[in-house]
Amino acid sequence: MRTTPPSRLRAMAHGLLGSAPEAERAVRTTERVLGSYGPGPRARRGPGPVPDPGPPAESVLARVCLGRLRAREARRADPWDPWSDAPDSPVLTPAERLVLVLHDRFGVPYEDLALALERAPAAVRQIGVRARARARGAEEMPAADPVLLRAAVDAVLAAARDGDTAALRELLDPDAVLRADTGAVRGGVRPAQGAPAVARVLAARAAVARPVLVDGAPALVAAPDAVYRFTAPAGTITSVDVLADPPHLSRLAISS
Repeated sequence: MRTTPPSRLRAMAHGLLGSAPEAERAVRTTERVLGSYGPGPRARRGPGPVPDPGPPAESVLARVCLGRLRAREARRADPWDPWSDAPDSPVLTPAERLVLVLHDRFGVPYEDLALALERAPAAVRQIGVRARARARGAEEMPAADPVLLRAAVDAVLAAARDGDTAALRELLDPDAVLRADTGAVRGGVRPAQGAPAVARVLAARAAVARPVLVDGAPALVAAPDAVYRFTAPAGTITSVDVLADPPHLSRLAISS
């Protein structure tokens, strides 16, 4: 089993979390988790079962940092502005940030990240494609399949009207995010991260929505004048953007 120098783990954690103290805590947690496994097959002599050497250190660190990123996103309360020039816009989901930083910057294999994300390596590659496009700018995001997006939006509306939160969760990526601008927050919509939290918001808010086209793409409008835009590059919803500010709505072409 390969070993990873602590200095590399710290650099990886800092790249993900952006804070030296937080990175140090993540590395200590990683070392405690790794210490709970056996010393590895070469360290043991004599008969008997070989202790489990455990997962790669990069996978454990990724999992630890992923939990911290998800918790940070869940606490995010600032209203979202899709046309902001702030340095953290566009927003990456925790999974997208994990792949973009650890694979592209540090060369961590997709297979190791798949362990942390509990996804197939092919699915992790697709997260990377999406993250790179989002980081370059929304204008370079791959065009959504309109048939898949329409099916996803229709399914959200049907599940919300049935009050079926479990069905809503199935439509969402595990790291799905719901972002809300100032008008939406003023109307009671709160940002959410993770499929369970996003599903609860949709169950409470989308039941009274109606289907529309926003800039030609399937979306929903719910009273009072809140637009729900969905990103579903492969049919699974990764983000929901709720816009209700009049200046934001004025920039959208909304049609029935």
